[in-house]
Amino acid sequence: MRHVDDFLDDPTSDPYAAQWLELFRRPAIDKMRAPNKEKLFATYEGRRYRVIGCSQLGDVWLTADFARENGYDKRVDVDTLSEWSPTP
Repeated sequence: MRHVDDFLDDPTSDPYAAQWLELFRRPAIDKMRAPNKEKLFATYEGRRYRVIGCSQLGDVWLTADFARENGYDKRVDVDTLSEWSPTP
């Protein structure tokens, strides 16, 4: 499994996804002062999901409910995701 931080450090990673994940990894006080209103979507095992966040363990959180703001359905390896975009 590749840690999400390694994804962020890789210059070949999708730039939109890397920016979104980098903003999510910032300290909570920074996120409270300047919330990221952008959304991130990706394909996992042939299905589109909304990316809700990522953990310090390095996995990415996915939900099938595009309107959901908190919680997740799956925690997956960043390298198993493709077709990153700001739209479903």
